[in-house]
Amino acid sequence: MKPRALLNSLAEADLRLLRVFIAIAESGGLAAAELRLNISRSVISRHLKALESRLAVRLCDRGRAGFELTEEGTTVLAAARRLLAQIDAFRTEIGELHEGLRGELNLAVFDKFVTNPGCNLPAAIAAFDGVAPSVRINLHVAHSGEIEPGLLDGRFQLGIQPMHRASDSFEAVWLFGEPMQLYCAASHPLVAGGRTPDDAEIRAARLVGLGYHSPNMETFWRLGLQPVARAFDQEATVALILSGCYVGFLPAHYAQRFVADGVLCCIGAQVFHYHCDWHAFVPRNPAPSRLARRFLEILCASHDGRAPQASGAHTAREPGQV
Repeated sequence: MKPRALLNSLAEADLRLLRVFIAIAESGGLAAAELRLNISRSVISRHLKALESRLAVRLCDRGRAGFELTEEGTTVLAAARRLLAQIDAFRTEIGELHEGLRGELNLAVFDKFVTNPGCNLPAAIAAFDGVAPSVRINLHVAHSGEIEPGLLDGRFQLGIQPMHRASDSFEAVWLFGEPMQLYCAASHPLVAGGRTPDDAEIRAARLVGLGYHSPNMETFWRLGLQPVARAFDQEATVALILSGCYVGFLPAHYAQRFVADGVLCCIGAQVFHYHCDWHAFVPRNPAPSRLARRFLEILCASHDGRAPQASGAHTAREPGQV
């Protein structure tokens, strides 16, 4: 007979055990969690065993083969993240009733945004700090496959990324645009000897594409390019392009320094390009906290001077719309 879980009610001690488990899972093991938690490995091990006893499941395998979550551990991790995010949101909301803007704000932003001249996120953070200096901002860099689930399960309160599909699960507000161009290494056969490749040659070239649903993926299929390698951020895309084996799309502002250094070349600029529209996203359910809503207002004001509509309606805007 399978043992019954002893977790019939939650106490503060159980929440501490769950936070320790999340730290272990995100750190990749007990040893790495020592630095994050600032407690000894033996104490971390005792906490983990206590949680496994409370839940009556084995959460992870640990030994010579390394650290790995069990199937049950993966389920508990997702549930624990949702639970603690909801508790933190509750505490933040109640605290705001009495003390103004306090607590933590978890923001998730898509890759390579700082050098985009249209991105005023640093200015928005500075303005927000001016009105909410007690709020601790946690800024995560992630791709859409991480940002959207994180918004829905409460790990993130606001996300900033290129719009790639409309969803009734999110309220979206347009912030700025980003031109994407196709590049190859200066050593690539397409540009050997200073030649200019034609469209057919470019379509036959081996392409590195982003390995998740995005405007990048939609574009390379539409333009008839041949994805044979996958990257999961722009840094990986650059590394593969610089090998001289692949062509790939990059944000023009990000690629500019590589072009200036003479290691990348823009190719097929008239045909092989697309445009990304970056939006701020907040979930509809759970509804954004007052903290997230205030940051969104400041973020929008920092980009075009217009705050989002107060209602929960979809507020995505076209580039240049005011």
